[in-house]
Amino acid sequence: MGLFCVTILCDYKGALVEAVKQFVIRMIRGLDQVSSEYHRMIKGFEQAISKYHIHFLMAVLLMAGGALCIMAGTDVHPEAAMNEEFRGLWVVRTSMQSQESIEHVIERAVESNFNAILVQVNGRGEAYYESHIVPRMPDVPEGFDPLAFCIQKAHAAGIEVHAWINAFTVGELGRSDYHEKHVLSQYPEWSLVDLDQVSTCDYTPGTARGELVSVMLDPAIEGVKEYVREVFMEVVTNYDVDGVHFDYIRYPGKKYGYGQEARDGFRELTGYDPLDLVKQPEALRGTVIDGKALFESLSDMWDEFRCEQVTEVVRRVYRDVKRTKPDVVVSCAVFADADESRALRMQDWRSWIQEGIVDFVVPMAYTPDTEKFIGHIKAAVETPPDGRALAGVGVYLMLDDPEDCIEKIDAARELGAPGIVLFSYDSIKERTDYWEALADGPFNHPATAPKMIRQASD
Repeated sequence: MGLFCVTILCDYKGALVEAVKQFVIRMIRGLDQVSSEYHRMIKGFEQAISKYHIHFLMAVLLMAGGALCIMAGTDVHPEAAMNEEFRGLWVVRTSMQSQESIEHVIERAVESNFNAILVQVNGRGEAYYESHIVPRMPDVPEGFDPLAFCIQKAHAAGIEVHAWINAFTVGELGRSDYHEKHVLSQYPEWSLVDLDQVSTCDYTPGTARGELVSVMLDPAIEGVKEYVREVFMEVVTNYDVDGVHFDYIRYPGKKYGYGQEARDGFRELTGYDPLDLVKQPEALRGTVIDGKALFESLSDMWDEFRCEQVTEVVRRVYRDVKRTKPDVVVSCAVFADADESRALRMQDWRSWIQEGIVDFVVPMAYTPDTEKFIGHIKAAVETPPDGRALAGVGVYLMLDDPEDCIEKIDAARELGAPGIVLFSYDSIKERTDYWEALADGPFNHPATAPKMIRQASD
């Protein structure tokens, strides 16, 4: 009777219908998960207090608790089920195209005790949300707002939503026709240029040779910095997201970034054209100024210049987000090896942590080799201040056996990582055995996502 009342009341108020359904199903199947599901409901109801009457919520919780005690014949022990750990899923944009696909994401997350989803809502300069800046993704049905629907359903189930936005990847290799509102239609000159002065707008999949997944924007251009900032701020301002998540916040490699605006900026700073470092190195080698080899000194300065262009984008977004909604988390997906990330892709994520312009990073330690994984995550976790690096696990490389993924999760926990993010939901979405292995193993009870907001003392 108690469970019947819970279901009716939740349906009447439109709150947590899916969570209650899963709760009832689990209770019918057996009582081994009752305590876990009860605590998941508590978390969801707490998040819903701002939307629904407190007295209503308290009544539902009391009835649910009573029903549990009657059916299980025991008291509920909160301390047995709750702890803190960020458990996230990267969800690729193809799973954001319909209500059904989004509901499936949330259902999987709930069943396996995840508490956060990082949903890709802007991958190539096209939006899976309502935007005045970015054109709508063509495969999204008219009148449907994927991000708004996802937030509504996920929050009702007690799951955080982080809007995953690709910073510099826009368009497609070899494509020239775009929506009139697309950034490449309006500003094709913003495209990244290589050392041979070829724009990535003119690249094809063949000429990219695996270095590029799409056309990329040049962060040295002031207009690009402001464009990316505005894209992020539009989402933060208009949606109840728990966080915004940078991806492709980097150069694709050392041979890129030789556009005119970047060259002019470096020349103004140093008096030298960075293109001379690759086109006329013999004119610079052998010269020593103030005890420093000119060629090596300029090469280091050119790398630092490009690093700073990327860092400034992160800095602007972080500061504006915190001015607007201080509780919204800013995070970044980063290359796992911090030294290589800086040297080869101008992504100096250690400095972002130390400067305090990200709340956390997720090193993409995508490898089936557990020892290699441990090396990357250990170095990241130990970057001061501690607690700012989660563990990114490339589950798509470990499809044969869920135990390979579980081994990485266990290792990350032993290293003190405050959480794990799996890449990706899409690679295992139909693998029931995988979800069951996670739910029965490392995620066999719910956990609350820790507050990843940086404090003033960090």
